[in-house]
Amino acid sequence: MAPLTDLLSCSIIEKDCNGDVLWTWSYPTVTKSQRDVVIRKCNLKLEHNSPHVFVCARHGHDWFYIHCSEVFDSDKLLKVKKFALVLFAKDFNPQKYEVLSRVLSKMYCKTGKPTEILQLYLSVFTKGSCSTQENGTFVSDDFNCHHFAASTNVRELIKTFELETILIYTALLLKKRIIVYHHSLEQLLKYIRTFPALMRHRRVIDNLFPWIDLVNDELIELKVTETDIYLRKHYIFNNNNNMQL
Repeated sequence: MAPLTDLLSCSIIEKDCNGDVLWTWSYPTVTKSQRDVVIRKCNLKLEHNSPHVFVCARHGHDWFYIHCSEVFDSDKLLKVKKFALVLFAKDFNPQKYEVLSRVLSKMYCKTGKPTEILQLYLSVFTKGSCSTQENGTFVSDDFNCHHFAASTNVRELIKTFELETILIYTALLLKKRIIVYHHSLEQLLKYIRTFPALMRHRRVIDNLFPWIDLVNDELIELKVTETDIYLRKHYIFNNNNNMQL
């Protein structure tokens, strides 16, 4: 098994019983800009809305994956109501990192010790796999590029857009900008896995922005990408507060 060297960092964010959100642990390190965008995306600060269980987004040239978990009385996390496990990586593979983050989250619920998470993280980084007795097993080789392509659903995409799928394909072929709006983040992230499958001979993922909020730092990044229309033309948006889109 090949080591998973695309992993960049692992972090834990906790929300305690008082409603305070704290970034409690990271390895090896994360930047301030990374922290800011993750805190905004994970939605742990919301009182009445439950955070999405698993989401992914892009920050610069890297990808991050957030797995949120509820804490129950049987878990080893006293005074913690919810927590989010965050993985930064170089590659876009939601299915792979969803499985890994779920294994790590279950271990953290059981033990409440970041050192246990660190052991599993280093095992994946150096060996490409980790195994636990009760919380599942992760093998990086199970999620290669062929497996990722097979997990997409082109047929469902064509059924949804019908003849307009031709316009989507043509836009990808000609490297045009595509903006996708959806009121459901879950459905949006589901569909973006399929868009690159329409153009397998080209790395559409390099030009993919799966979740953009209308805030200054993310808008600035989009303006920077517009300076080179051939490199980054595929924008995926999710924002239900600005109908001007």
